[in-house]
Amino acid sequence: MHLARIKRHGYPELKKDAYQSLEKMPHEFVDEFIKQNCHKMFDEEIAAKLSQKGIKGISTWNVKYRRRKLGIKKYSYGEIQKHKAWVRLQAIKKYGNKCELCGYELSIDIHHIKPKSEGGAHDAKNLMVVCPNCHSLITRKILWLGCRKDIPRIRKEIKLHLKNNQPNFG
Repeated sequence: MHLARIKRHGYPELKKDAYQSLEKMPHEFVDEFIKQNCHKMFDEEIAAKLSQKGIKGISTWNVKYRRRKLGIKKYSYGEIQKHKAWVRLQAIKKYGNKCELCGYELSIDIHHIKPKSEGGAHDAKNLMVVCPNCHSLITRKILWLGCRKDIPRIRKEIKLHLKNNQPNFG
């Protein structure tokens, strides 16, 4: 413990009045504010709002510390990950558990038809179930997919390509 403190600060004892600003905060108000807003705002935004409300010495570190003491998980990690898994399952239930393009069943991926970087939504309507091979072809823009209506056209292209390029074992 002391060695770690020496590495951090250069001396073994605690800083004088190190946590004074944290202890002077009105915990009831701060805790209630964090409980109400932790699922709507990030820690940085909560710290900024609290400083606007007149709480002196508040920082992102203080908010994170109080949130952990209250047992509240960080919204940006826990809830969004659950949501991603839920939306993925909805797409698999809606479109089946095999590749929509080639019919491969052993391994499946979920592909955003309109990428999130271009404003595509993260919901089942914008997702399609594909195998890793088709997913890489779409991602590398070898197969072009603009909307769900293009799936039958691409399916025909893949079947035609597979039919023409089958090895001859005669």
